[in-house]
Amino acid sequence: MASANNRLVLTPRGAGQHSRSVRPHQDVMTSMRLIRYRHEYREPMLALHRSAITGFTLGMSQQEDEADLMAIEQVYLADGGEFLIGFLDDRLVAMGGFKRLSDTSAELRRMRIERELQGRGYGTQLLRELERRAFQSGIRTMCLETARRRPLTLEFYHKHGYQETGRGFYGAVETVQFSKTLDERAYETAS
Repeated sequence: MASANNRLVLTPRGAGQHSRSVRPHQDVMTSMRLIRYRHEYREPMLALHRSAITGFTLGMSQQEDEADLMAIEQVYLADGGEFLIGFLDDRLVAMGGFKRLSDTSAELRRMRIERELQGRGYGTQLLRELERRAFQSGIRTMCLETARRRPLTLEFYHKHGYQETGRGFYGAVETVQFSKTLDERAYETAS
């Protein structure tokens, strides 16, 4: 940490040349504002999703991949699921939701954090809020599927109590399937 011109310049561990400036006495992780998806944010949400899948050969068209994202209200919200988007100031930097599968189970989907903000706690903030809302709506089991070739993502879900349950494919992408039993003790003080 170095002070220059009344600014603190913080360099995250392992970031090397990447640094960012913040006001003095401000936490490294600014709290992200989470809101329920609104149609007016479709384009920045799609841009975040597309940036997250760069480098993957999906084996399906963009239209097929994004079908649920083009109909969030019907796919997620209408059936008792949730879809949140996260903002730092006015910039959309995070997204994710859960799709209800039954009265007590749901699938966590489309978790995305802007690449340069990963590893700073925003994914944890989003995941905890989605799990809290799921638990409040009666969900007791959350499952998900994520790309096998993303070791940091796999580690993230392990760290948050998800257990591997199998393997599969999303189009041409090999995936790892996870599941977690949601525990009320984790959500008592989060209200």
